[in-house]
Amino acid sequence: MNAADIMATRTRGLLARRRARILLGVAGAIAVASVAMGASLASAATQSAARPSATPTTDVVGTGQVTCDAATGEVGYSPASKIQASEQQGPLTISIWFQATKCVPVKGTAVKYIPKSVVGAISFTMPNGCPLDGWMGQGTLNLAYDFPPVPGPVMIDPSVASATVSNYGTTPYWTISGQVVAGSYPSTNLVIVLKPSVIGSTANCKSGITSEWITRAQTPFVSHI
Repeated sequence: MNAADIMATRTRGLLARRRARILLGVAGAIAVASVAMGASLASAATQSAARPSATPTTDVVGTGQVTCDAATGEVGYSPASKIQASEQQGPLTISIWFQATKCVPVKGTAVKYIPKSVVGAISFTMPNGCPLDGWMGQGTLNLAYDFPPVPGPVMIDPSVASATVSNYGTTPYWTISGQVVAGSYPSTNLVIVLKPSVIGSTANCKSGITSEWITRAQTPFVSHI
């Protein structure tokens, strides 16, 4: 074996040892990362099991009639609400969420457990179009009290209402009306008045509207729950 062959053999051996060290280094890094990730997941699992800061100790049913004067929320459309030819109108799902505050007893009624806030949600389906007016649809309105966060120490039972959504006349106000049929604050004349406002300067009936926001439309926002 001449000098050139000896040098080539040594070079191949050195490169092989370097490759082995690199592979071992990568494997070690993967092992360290796996251990660290496992520890992070375990820590996250422990943290997610933490109890809420307020733990309810009493469950009550609210009675009487309540009116709330302020609110914020959102109206969502799926797919986008837009101008459609009558023969092309597909279904449009409308979802309404709101949180009402500044709740007080209706005059002349005795109320037990006045809620600080009322959260409501309702969804229904109607033919797609824009603008939306007239009788729009009906569905189940779910109502929760003093939530979020988890209320404590007293939790007021939620309510279920059968409700209709409509927008009659030339006003921009929508009306949710119906009856609270189960849970707290039973009522035969529930009325919610809201005014959706388009989100974004480019959203319109031609391009399509996917979401609108709600602020207090008029006083009261929620009447007789």
